[in-house]
Amino acid sequence: MHWSTPLRTFTVRSLHVSVICTILLFSIVAIFSSPTPIHAAGETVNVWLTTSDLSTHLAPQANLTFANGGGGGNVISVNENQTYQQMDGFGASFADSSAWLVYNKMSSSQRSTLMNNLFSSTSGIGLSFLRQPLGASDLTPPAPTVGEYSYDDIPAGQTDFSLAHFSINHDTAYIIPVLKQALQINPALKIMGTPWSPPGWMKSSGSMEGGTLNSNAYSAYANYFAKYVQAYQAQGLPIYAITPQNEPLYVPNGYPGMSFPATDETNFIKNNLGPTFAQNGITTKILGYDHNWDQPSYPNTILGDASANSYTAGTAWHCYGGTVDAQTTVHNSFSNKDTWETECSGGTWENSNGFPNTMSLLIGVVRNWGKSVVRWGMVLDPNGQPNLGTGAACSTCRGVVSVDQNSGNVTYNGDYYGLGQASKFVAPGAYHIDSSAGNNGIQDVAFKNSDGSKVLVAYNSASSSQTFNVQWGGENFAYTLPAGAAATFKWSGTQSGGGSGAPIGKTIWLNATNGNYVSARIDQSNNPLNASATQVQAWEEFDVIDAGNGRIALKSHANGDYVSTRIDQSNNPLDASATQVQAWEEFTWLPQSDGTIALQAQANGNYVSARTDQNNTPLDAMVTQIQGWEKFTWGQV
Repeated sequence: MHWSTPLRTFTVRSLHVSVICTILLFSIVAIFSSPTPIHAAGETVNVWLTTSDLSTHLAPQANLTFANGGGGGNVISVNENQTYQQMDGFGASFADSSAWLVYNKMSSSQRSTLMNNLFSSTSGIGLSFLRQPLGASDLTPPAPTVGEYSYDDIPAGQTDFSLAHFSINHDTAYIIPVLKQALQINPALKIMGTPWSPPGWMKSSGSMEGGTLNSNAYSAYANYFAKYVQAYQAQGLPIYAITPQNEPLYVPNGYPGMSFPATDETNFIKNNLGPTFAQNGITTKILGYDHNWDQPSYPNTILGDASANSYTAGTAWHCYGGTVDAQTTVHNSFSNKDTWETECSGGTWENSNGFPNTMSLLIGVVRNWGKSVVRWGMVLDPNGQPNLGTGAACSTCRGVVSVDQNSGNVTYNGDYYGLGQASKFVAPGAYHIDSSAGNNGIQDVAFKNSDGSKVLVAYNSASSSQTFNVQWGGENFAYTLPAGAAATFKWSGTQSGGGSGAPIGKTIWLNATNGNYVSARIDQSNNPLNASATQVQAWEEFDVIDAGNGRIALKSHANGDYVSTRIDQSNNPLDASATQVQAWEEFTWLPQSDGTIALQAQANGNYVSARTDQNNTPLDAMVTQIQGWEKFTWGQV
């Protein structure tokens, strides 16, 4: 069949138009339906520096810019897709001495400047957490100006179980005005309360010093806390949390204190304090312990009691004994409970301006699940005054800032600038995010604010300058930090690449649904992984390695080999004998809604499973859906 020329011309032209329209249509669809374009590098990084001698302090530095690719050498990998605890804040205590100095020894203009420098995140460092003594502590002006006091003091030999004489009038003179000013400057401020001692009439010693809580005073003491929370709330000062006793395992001679053994505090929380708060509609958190890292058995006792556990939000810690990883040890046992560091004093014993210890404290506490980083006295004079003056009271403590009692002039100590390296840039509610620990003296910790901005704090504890590379997904920048200095890096944008969501750079354990730990112990020639270990030792520890492209590898801590799913037997057991990472050694880390994780093998797309199909419960990667045996709880070693 032959078309006429006009028809053929029209048909060809129509075909041309049709093809062109089709191409345009598919182009438009492709533009709007294609994946998000590859993330471009070039985010600006703001930098603030404090040097060891404080000659440079929280000073803005030249901006940096992320570049594509990875860097070598000392690498800090920041992964915003792996989040840990949310931060409550950074701060110290406006103990009686601190408030007395600020209110009575400074002019209103001096006080206003100081308070803004402490609590404003724009003109100051934005402190957002205060731990306040209920009554006297060792940082209280000596008698006859103040001396030891509680909120229910009555003549010796008398009792007041109805708390008819309860009053916070002492605090209204200068403590509450200072706290109100702080809260006005920073509305996100959280206040927690801690007693150094109950009223003396409640105790076996009959005094604010020493003794134990009388068994017939447990109910009254619980009501004492309730009245404190209600009285402060009436002053416009909400109390975020309380602890039942400051340092319950230490009984000082010369300032208020009390022995409160773990079993006694547990009984007090579950039988008295928790129910009293509940009956009065008080939502103030109850934190257990409030003492040193060297006695994790104490918080374990509280949290191990089902009734006390139900009333307890978590554990408060001090820094004067043990090591900070005790926080992680308790967290791993009670992962649904939170962690706070609530006291760590600076003083002349540090042989420094306070900056080194504050930086190490801040980084260590947060990397071990701490929601708060708290020094002790907020303000003292340059000689550690005033204090109770009993000899036992701390006369060598240093305030976050020092105020001259004669002139009202302020010295901002290293504690101030150390806290400020984080508190000025990390807003309450920010998440601690994953970052690998640096080497050669570089310590670091990272955060993600609610606005999406990232904050990395790095401290060089080495005696010489150190260069390191910050890796964020598929981008990086390099920086050289002087000896003893700290830098804060802040940037925005969204991480691209390298974001597995896994705890990259950490050593972890995995626990199967049968309650046992995944192990790489060599008990057969093919060294299969199983889930039959009842405790974590070297063979149950695995280093989480970034395998790129959002995937991870697991390196056995015991033999240095990688976990592999290579099919070399019919049951495809996982082993830890591969010396390099290829597809069979790569996994996708999949967080589950119940807090567990699943591992998907890159090579075959199946899930790692601990289903019991042999006596030794070997792990394999043959399951096509995630159920109980494919879920693992995990924790950091």
